[in-house]
Amino acid sequence: MGQARGTSACSWQGLLWGLAALLSLVWLPSARPAAAHGTAEPLRVGLAGKKLLIKHNGTPKKNSFAVHVKRQIQPQPANHDPALEGLQLLVRRESSPEVRSELITLDPSLWKQGGSATNPWFKYRDKTAARGGVRKATIRNGQIRIAAKGENWYWNLTGPYGAAWVHVYLGNEEFCMMFGGTIKKDEPGRFMAKDSSQPSACPDAVCGNGRVEGSEECDDGNLDPNDLCANDCTSLCTAPEFDSTFEAIQAVIFDEPAYGCGNVLCHGGAPGQGLLDLSAGNSYDSLVGVPSTISPGTRRVEPGEHELSVLWDKLRAGTEAGLPDFGGVSMPVAATALSPEHLEALSMWIRGGAPRDLVVEGTSPLLATCLGDPDPLVIVPPDPPGAGVGVQLRQTPRPLVGEAESEICMSIYYDFTQTELAPEWARQSCDLGLANNPSGECIVIHRRILAQDPQSHHSILHIYRGASDTTHPAWGEWTYKFRDDANPLQGQPCDPLAVDPNVGYNPNCSSAVVASVGCAGYGPPDAGIFFASNFLISQEVYFNQEFPDGIYQLIPMTAIFTFNSHAFNTHPQDSHLDEYLNLEFAEAADQQFPLVDIFDISEIFIANVPPFETREYCHNYTLPSGSNLFRLTTHTHQRGVHFRIWEPPNAPCAAGSCPEGAPSQFIYESFQYNDPIQLYFDPPVLYNGSTQDRTFRYCSKYDNGSTPSSPPVKTASNPLGSSCPVSSWACMDGPSKGVLCAGDDAFCDSTPGAGDGLCDACPVRGGVTTEDEMFVLLGSYF
Repeated sequence: MGQARGTSACSWQGLLWGLAALLSLVWLPSARPAAAHGTAEPLRVGLAGKKLLIKHNGTPKKNSFAVHVKRQIQPQPANHDPALEGLQLLVRRESSPEVRSELITLDPSLWKQGGSATNPWFKYRDKTAARGGVRKATIRNGQIRIAAKGENWYWNLTGPYGAAWVHVYLGNEEFCMMFGGTIKKDEPGRFMAKDSSQPSACPDAVCGNGRVEGSEECDDGNLDPNDLCANDCTSLCTAPEFDSTFEAIQAVIFDEPAYGCGNVLCHGGAPGQGLLDLSAGNSYDSLVGVPSTISPGTRRVEPGEHELSVLWDKLRAGTEAGLPDFGGVSMPVAATALSPEHLEALSMWIRGGAPRDLVVEGTSPLLATCLGDPDPLVIVPPDPPGAGVGVQLRQTPRPLVGEAESEICMSIYYDFTQTELAPEWARQSCDLGLANNPSGECIVIHRRILAQDPQSHHSILHIYRGASDTTHPAWGEWTYKFRDDANPLQGQPCDPLAVDPNVGYNPNCSSAVVASVGCAGYGPPDAGIFFASNFLISQEVYFNQEFPDGIYQLIPMTAIFTFNSHAFNTHPQDSHLDEYLNLEFAEAADQQFPLVDIFDISEIFIANVPPFETREYCHNYTLPSGSNLFRLTTHTHQRGVHFRIWEPPNAPCAAGSCPEGAPSQFIYESFQYNDPIQLYFDPPVLYNGSTQDRTFRYCSKYDNGSTPSSPPVKTASNPLGSSCPVSSWACMDGPSKGVLCAGDDAFCDSTPGAGDGLCDACPVRGGVTTEDEMFVLLGSYF
């Protein structure tokens, strides 16, 4: 009946012991809004210190750390927002780069703002003290104060200190202090210094800050003894080294004699067979975004989607001894087929946005190479469709703080009536009741393509249907936003109505970025939660949907368009996230039936899975009578390991107690949460008759670390996860594995008094972070 095609679209956790801290810093004025840490060279500022105390000679619960900094110049705190730019702390011994804390990143979602627009203050509260033991922080009146206590401070020095550096990163500003002048105590487990002078400069290279600087071979910011980056920032990898995944692909795949790609009679030089040149220095520009010569409308490499990439398709056919989906012959020709590992590395590189100079996580072992720390990934922007073909909208870049996730809403304004992009035949009169569409016209589209950076978890796009215009204060200030923080217009006010006639909007101009789950409470009062105005929902890096013949979707010629972006950044470096939406016009023959999307969230948060166990939940969805279904897919998070769907008829049942469907009605199965199968029905299937004759049954199995090959059990200490109450914590291992322990590590010891227990396992429940779970059915009909 249908054809299933997959479409392709974390970890900072150290062994923490204990911290009790009080940090008081002064904020110096910045000449421009600060950039996110990791996106550019930091502005380094040395500060004079008043007192530093490090104590770890007792039980972990009594370990402590405190630092005071002498008051400096009056600050400009309006230049910073720790919820968006992040705050990180690093403490290290002056003479030994390996003796340091890990890079402690405070959870951006726990900051709350008060005060005025010109003199705001920020408060941070974390009862779990999951991040470096920090429980409280305040940024107010030019000072930063941090208080921490408990077991989550790790410091690996047992002998004398000599001197210590303290580094605080706030946005793209680094504040450094060197305590080595007046030392009051310097003994195993205890260091106290005071009245340090202001350093003339902060060090250019700091091991542990998540940047590769100076002579460092690597820098992942953690203290994990099992990775390939030692704590002194030297590499432990002995395989061939490359600066990027693509450079490794060039050497390991394209230049490998056994594969024959570099043969001069094949693709080893210009012009190359089929005009494809895979020689070093030319291959990238010959592949990425380049139209295929054998399959019209396709590209050799489609950034973000390996299954739409002709190169991958032909190499896959060679590895699997099959035929390419896009025609032609398999590759390599008359040579050894790619190994499954090398084919998967190529797939991961494409799904990661096909970057030229970045390292894609997971590709190093597949290529048997040393690639250094993975980078936050950036997709190659798709070309706009062009006048007479379609239009492109873009979410302006929004910041992604390192080692954190966030869900935000932001809006742009567009007006295609001020352009010549949409011809008369691609317009229709439409009565959508939109105050911001005075022409009363809509463009008619037949295809929609969403490309977004690979850090995205999902994107939901909305059309604002209320009566307010762009001047309503709930949108916040409209400002320019660029990926390059050095752009002189970065953060400057902009007029969204100043539309560029070449694109239909004011490029890089958008509303304020507001933290919001599902856009609840976002925008003017008549915006609502936006569910009634969903335009597109995608959790994939590259989403390409062409509707069946005769199907169209209406888009107002003028509108306020909202992006609900949920994204995560597992890397120490801060980054940004961009989205690009291409909308292609519907020809006259395809302007017959309007599209309707399925977005069933009636049991979205039903999951409740104890540590080291599995659970499966089932539910029903009923189509309206007369529906022609042409697509089904799903949405869960990482512990949603097996999703199934059964076609009608299905009897009514209560959510949570529904049985699975009948074997003869089974139509869908997907095992990959971030790349779920897209099931297309060609031709579309008409559903009429009784309610049962229009009711689908869908089930999802969730696995919370039940086996060694399962997704890892959720842990209380994971900084990227939502917190779980201490009453639900369970033992991670040993004879009491999975037994509730209420935060008591000793209860989990292998034998009484062994000191090897860890109480950290959590149940997985429904929620909005990537460590929580969701249960959603998606699809399309007309």
